[in-house]
Amino acid sequence: METTSQTLNHAELQHGKVELLVSCTDLVDLDTFTASDPQCVLSIKQFGQWKEYGRTEAIVETLNPQFTDGFILDYNEEAPYQLLFAVYDIDSRSSDLRHHDYVGSVELSLSSLIKHGNKTTTTSRSLRVPGCPQARGWINITAEFVKETRSRALLHLGGTKLDKKGVFSMSKTDVYLQVCRSINSVDFHPIYKTEVVEKSQDPRWRPFELSVQKICNGDHDRAIRLSCLHSKRNGADELIGYADTTLGDIYKYQGKTCMMLDLMEPKKKSKKSYKNSGILKVLQFRLDMQHTLLDYVRGGCLIKMMFAIDFTASNGDMTEANCLHSITDIQDNQYVHAIKRMGNLLSHCALDQQFPAFGFGAKLDPSTPAVNHCFALNGSNSKPYVRGVQGVLDSYQAILPQLKFAGPSVLTPVLTKALQYARQTIPSQDNQCYHVLVIITDGVINDMDQAIDTIIEGSSLPLSILVLGVGPADFTTMEHLNLNSIGGHILKSHTNSAKAVRDNVHFAALRKQKYNMCANDTITREALATISKQLIEYMKARGISPNRPVLSKCNPMVNWMSDESSDVGDNVDGIDTSFMSTASMSVKKKRSHSLGPTCPTCGAAMEAGLASWVNVSDSMLAR
Repeated sequence: METTSQTLNHAELQHGKVELLVSCTDLVDLDTFTASDPQCVLSIKQFGQWKEYGRTEAIVETLNPQFTDGFILDYNEEAPYQLLFAVYDIDSRSSDLRHHDYVGSVELSLSSLIKHGNKTTTTSRSLRVPGCPQARGWINITAEFVKETRSRALLHLGGTKLDKKGVFSMSKTDVYLQVCRSINSVDFHPIYKTEVVEKSQDPRWRPFELSVQKICNGDHDRAIRLSCLHSKRNGADELIGYADTTLGDIYKYQGKTCMMLDLMEPKKKSKKSYKNSGILKVLQFRLDMQHTLLDYVRGGCLIKMMFAIDFTASNGDMTEANCLHSITDIQDNQYVHAIKRMGNLLSHCALDQQFPAFGFGAKLDPSTPAVNHCFALNGSNSKPYVRGVQGVLDSYQAILPQLKFAGPSVLTPVLTKALQYARQTIPSQDNQCYHVLVIITDGVINDMDQAIDTIIEGSSLPLSILVLGVGPADFTTMEHLNLNSIGGHILKSHTNSAKAVRDNVHFAALRKQKYNMCANDTITREALATISKQLIEYMKARGISPNRPVLSKCNPMVNWMSDESSDVGDNVDGIDTSFMSTASMSVKKKRSHSLGPTCPTCGAAMEAGLASWVNVSDSMLAR
């Protein structure tokens, strides 16, 4: 069964992004005393194997879920994806799907969801278990081509004089707000739910922020529905009332008095004395531009990378083939693989290419019992900088034979060092910078509680911490670092009452793949997206927006990453800070030797005597 609306031209159909919104109806109940807690998991077939792409949220006790979390996929008419939608009944907090009950699944291609060429198509399919002909419910998939927009809407809403719900309609309601966008002229799909305000007829929910794409897919005149619902423990939430409006109508009240909407309950509309079921107030509304990591980098924000590598004994004997620090086959070395994959991705944003690189968990002098938990890979603790990712690899390979692997795996000294660097360069509008610490480790951290306390301490600093796991170890404990950022939860200390100001840590298991070389692409993309999100959140909280891109005039005959850069010097409390104060050497450093005129836009050499050179140069530099 399919419904369609809004036609597209052929060019839009060939390439673009597609958003998938999912709902289910009449699911089989796998729980004995309560309804199921369904969650939808999307997998994509790659090289003949199913690879998990993403998950929706789990909804408590319902057989007819409408998931607010959707999926956005790249669409290419010439290479369509094969998709698998699987629904599970979530029985615990475990992220391992084997611990949950399997409801059913359906396999179809992305092109079949949009084959009519319309902007919006809803497809319904039955969920089944292999080998069983009986349907176990229905899944409804709405596919819509995404209209790119970088605007975000900040909304703060409240209600007043809401109808009472509950037993005998005498108790005050436990109410939450649900934001829905229209699929067609009749149907709406939820895209966001607020927290529940308990026992109140005049609730005021926390402000929230949504992308304009999520709200209306860039169409400010598209209908959106704001519904107030009474939350019930059995999952059968009860509608108090709803109001339909558009983003354009709300925008008219920006900076003025609050917008007030009547909440209507369809069952009561027929009563002559019925006016409304309460009033919904738009207390605050603001449209902001959604900036990206690239916007900040183009505006001169310096991304300062740091590396820390695990040399504990759990990595194995480096002379053996199965050692993670293997020196017999350096190309199969998993640490080299992780440094290259993540370092090459992030280093494009680090213009100065000066990376402090450290090791931990080894003895620099095998004859002494002391274990070094933070030492420079280049041997100079006062100047631990190396040039670029290749410099990290060269220093790593040079020091590796000199070390004696020891233990335990202690992160606190490395994290403390990163905090020292971050404190030296607090960003401002005119001097923007941000630090990224990449830690590569093979297993469980022995000082996790102390490490979490240090991470929380660094949450107020311009610092993101990316922990990469390599090898076959069980990283379940490390994955809890990511669970703290899911659903708005923040990292909390296990030793005191401290809480993180923001999310500033991310863990990813980056394993060497021999048969599927693309298996880690999703992991690295997610890591980069997380760092971008954390940087933007930090800058936005301090009112720092991207500067205008700086026009650079470079000499094409001189490599800006060559060794001509000035030597690193100056120490502050044992930390070299001269490179921190150097603003984007590729942008602002003026060469003393010129080999002739160059294009002010791309730096390409121009023939001497060209009349256009003077005009182009003057006009560009005068802007």
